[in-house]
Formats: sequence, structure tokens, C-alpha cells
Amino acid sequence: MLSELVLGIAMNIAVMLVHLGATFLLIAVVRPFESRLWGNPRLRLTLALLTTNVILLTAHLLEVGMWGSLYAALGLVADPSDAYYSAFVNYTTLGYGDVLQGTRTRLLGPMAAGSGILMFGWSTALLIYVLQGHLPHLTGQGRPRG
Repeated sequence: MLSELVLGIAMNIAVMLVHLGATFLLIAVVRPFESRLWGNPRLRLTLALLTTNVILLTAHLLEVGMWGSLYAALGLVADPSDAYYSAFVNYTTLGYGDVLQGTRTRLLGPMAAGSGILMFGWSTALLIYVLQGHLPHLTGQGRPRG
């Protein structure tokens, strides 16, 4: 049980680092929309949200892949091709139960679910951050910075 927890914590840290990289990428990519598209706030918001969603979705897919790779490496699913699907079901907390993991590592499924909950919360915070930075400009309440 302790080894499962250590492995789950290590995987959660690795997943967090992927999400942190996505956050840094968002900061680098979304900020230029403010200066380049200042005169068109609707287009700026649309592009900022599209970019944010693509980057975050990519991060989530990579993170699920990390969990799936762990499942496959440990032989937690009967067919290794089911590892990504099983990890996705856990990460999103859907819990279909149609692909079962081995009972010797019962804690990794909930650890993946906890990881997904945290990363989806983080993604939600980033989307709110982007919205808060752009919505005031649609209503005429925002002022140029600088």
C-alpha cells in the first residue's frame, strides 16, 4: 500500500509539472493577444479562449497518457491497449467499470481520479483568469495597461 501511495504521489507531481508547463505556455501565448488585438475585444477573447482550451486539452490528454503508461507498465489491465481508456475513465472520474484494474494496486485508480480533479480545477481557474482579463473590455470597462 505504501508503494502505491508513493507511486501515485510521484505520478501526481509529474502530472502537475505538465500542467505547470501548460500554464507557462498559456502566459506566453495568450498575453500577446492583449496588445495585438486591442481594438477587437471579441476576436481577442475568442482567440484567447480557443488557445487556452487547445493547450489545456492537450495537457489533459498527455496527463492521461502518463497514467495510462503507468497502468500498462504495471500490467493493471488485461489488455495494454485498454490502459489509456482505463486511465481516462479514472482521470475524469467517470468510473464506467467496464475495464477493471488489478486488485493489487487499488489505490492508483483513485489517485488518478484525484489527479484529474485537481487538474480540471486548475484548468477552470485558468479559463476564469482568461475570461476576467478579457470580459471587461467587451463592456467598455477595461482600460489599456501600460
